[in-house]
Amino acid sequence: MSDKPIQSVEKREPASVEYIPYGAQDKIKLSVGIVQNLVAVKTKSGKTCSDRDAVKFLAMCQAKRMNPFEGDCFLIGYDAKDGPAFALVTAHQTYLKRAELHPEFDGLRSGVIVRCADGTLKDLEGDFYEEDQQVVGGWATVLFKNRKQPMQKRLRLSRFQKPFGVWQEDPAGMICKCAEADALRSSFPTMLGGLYLREEVEVPSVSVVKPDFGPSKQLFNGVTDAPAIQPQPEASSPDPEAKPEGQGFNPVKTIRSLCKLAKLKEADVLAKLAEDGTTDGSAATLEDLALSPNGSDILTALAESWPDFVARLKE
Repeated sequence: MSDKPIQSVEKREPASVEYIPYGAQDKIKLSVGIVQNLVAVKTKSGKTCSDRDAVKFLAMCQAKRMNPFEGDCFLIGYDAKDGPAFALVTAHQTYLKRAELHPEFDGLRSGVIVRCADGTLKDLEGDFYEEDQQVVGGWATVLFKNRKQPMQKRLRLSRFQKPFGVWQEDPAGMICKCAEADALRSSFPTMLGGLYLREEVEVPSVSVVKPDFGPSKQLFNGVTDAPAIQPQPEASSPDPEAKPEGQGFNPVKTIRSLCKLAKLKEADVLAKLAEDGTTDGSAATLEDLALSPNGSDILTALAESWPDFVARLKE
């Protein structure tokens, strides 16, 4: 029998990061659980991303300071031959937002390359073209304030066009976006290097919807208005935020809104819940609590009894 001491295996907590997104003021938190349950678009077979895919996604988000909750980027799942696969794609708005903030950026022009009836090629600005013209490519030019030469890119349509989705309905608009992304990425590699649009990568057609917080939900006979999350597609519906009363009810955003109205800190609310024995005190944020067992039910009950809870908290 070996005399080597048995080494204890340290239990690792799920990876998480906190950072301030580019151009924002407030810090956000991303963890493996949040990515898997709230961000990743599941495959058609219902599979979510692995821990490895989630860690790669949050590492890229932190490195490039992107905010997936604002629609800066997506983790799209699809069923491949070898099983579920996930691709990180960047929203077109991310390129435009970052270019707008760069001190050297002085404008962007883009359009389509068409073949006319006589066989000649012509550059058109924008994605409008005549019926007798055939779109064969796209172009984009980035202008700079101090650099002598602009950045120009010209792309062939056949290189990017896909046999599904919007590419079949609006190839001119799609190739324009690809040309703009290529030109901006080459112009500002520090800010945009390594980021690609969904239109630029081989990802099957998947419905991707940016979280959109719609009409408010009235609480306590209209005394308080708290925002409610818009229902998401089934593929990306978050598990921890079950919808108990009205469709679209989001307990996390409801409690956060109520805290703001009552001028309470989120940490004080979580501390009071732990003091009452409602939680074990391990949750550092409302999202952490929502992802814990029965966390969504605890937040829902808290919203329903909010006036009494506030009164006890301020005693």
